[in-house]
Amino acid sequence: MSKRGGTGWVWYLAILVTVFFWGMSFLWSDQVLDQDVPVFTFIFTRMILAAAGLSLISLLAGKLQRIRKGDLKWFAAMTAFEPFLYFLGETFGLKMTDSPTLCSVIIATIPVFMLIVGQVFFKEKLSLFNRVGIFLAVAGVICFILIGGNLHIKYVYGIAILFLAVIGSTGYTAICKKLTNKGYNAFSIVTWQFILAIGFFLIPFLVFDARTWTPAYLSWPVLRPIVLLAILCSGVAFVIYAACVDRIGMTRTTVFLPLVAIVSAVAALVMGQDTLHPLQMAGIVVAMAGVAMAQFNKQTETVHET
Repeated sequence: MSKRGGTGWVWYLAILVTVFFWGMSFLWSDQVLDQDVPVFTFIFTRMILAAAGLSLISLLAGKLQRIRKGDLKWFAAMTAFEPFLYFLGETFGLKMTDSPTLCSVIIATIPVFMLIVGQVFFKEKLSLFNRVGIFLAVAGVICFILIGGNLHIKYVYGIAILFLAVIGSTGYTAICKKLTNKGYNAFSIVTWQFILAIGFFLIPFLVFDARTWTPAYLSWPVLRPIVLLAILCSGVAFVIYAACVDRIGMTRTTVFLPLVAIVSAVAALVMGQDTLHPLQMAGIVVAMAGVAMAQFNKQTETVHET
């Protein structure tokens, strides 16, 4: 368990709440994009709402810490990875593929890519079990894509862009862990993250979307899913995620991310926002099993990482 104490099962339950909200996020984002809301208008509005809500809560709770001298670069780098790079990859990828389930499946492979990065750049060892898991994870995703039968060029580009989100989340998690080790609490990390994100997305919004902005983008059908995304997915879920990275460790937190795809797939089917071939469901199961196998030994090796 973490050196900071706390009841372990509470943190595992908490990360499941984050998994649920992030699983729903693909569907709520799809609802916004289906109303032809421009991408940067959508993301910029979400950043403003998330930053405002988090600032208010953090200040009222007395949890907002100032960024210490020398740490601004780490907060800026973290924000550049996520939400900036992550949301660009996720939102444009979702818009181009129009499949919340596909997006969630690819995003769920993030832990696998974290392992690959660890081996390539930090010479971390992977067992045969881990390697088989990586193979299954990739095979499952490929199976899902091929059976979908939508391999037109825009769809392929959308898949490629989705991997920007994978890169963004990988970098974000590593820097988030560094900041928790420096003594910053989850409220401070996430609040400053979204405050800085407003600056990151302001210029793209002004350049690409400001001239076409209309009051229709403030209508309740548009704002409802954005508010849900800002409060539950950007606010509550990110605070919980940062706290879990601190309390139970980076590896044991990310091991739950594959469940995001399951939540998204089931919700998309129930809400009629996606249709799946039975073999695509099998592909999801294979991919998620592979992700779990890829991390199995790593999880036991990092019990004392915090």
